[in-house]
Amino acid sequence: MLNYLFITSIKSDRINYKGGIIMNKKVFIIFFIIFLSTFMIIISIINTHGEDYKESNVNGILIKGDKTKYKVRFLKKIDGDTILVQFNNKELKVRYLLVDTPETVKPGVEVQKYGTEASELNGKLLSNAKNVEIEFDVFQKEDKYHRALCYVYADGKSVQEELLLAGLAEIKYVKPPDTRYLKEYKKAQNKAKSNKRNLWSSA
Repeated sequence: MLNYLFITSIKSDRINYKGGIIMNKKVFIIFFIIFLSTFMIIISIINTHGEDYKESNVNGILIKGDKTKYKVRFLKKIDGDTILVQFNNKELKVRYLLVDTPETVKPGVEVQKYGTEASELNGKLLSNAKNVEIEFDVFQKEDKYHRALCYVYADGKSVQEELLLAGLAEIKYVKPPDTRYLKEYKKAQNKAKSNKRNLWSSA
């Protein structure tokens, strides 16, 4: 009888032990699922609100500021970093984002060194292009002079990047969150500096 009770007690302990393991596993799985679900929700929120788009109406087109490229007709070059285009059948003055070239047409300012070369390269890239496009960044769509702030492309090539590579422009007026291509522009500028191109010839 004592042997029976002893064996029964051992079996009961084993059952309780196994039951405890099973319960612990269930609790762990439940907590893991809750943690995973919470993590996925947080990631989703971050992805949704990672870029705070400020929509704006430009020549009758609602611009969000994503990576959409808008086809335009190049009308004329104003200087090294400003052009006039036709966008949605209306004229639009465009100022290049994130870069600056030496002055050539600013009232009261003498033509600066390499300004003419920058202006000529800018005009050459765009007048020879079959396809000219502009792209807006996420927040600011125009400057205080009511010029559209854009990334500009000539047959798919970034005009800003070409000017930087030639050492005829420098990175300037960096205002987050409008910094989409800053990393690429820094690489181009550093390459021009290393090669001592134009603006960096005496650096």
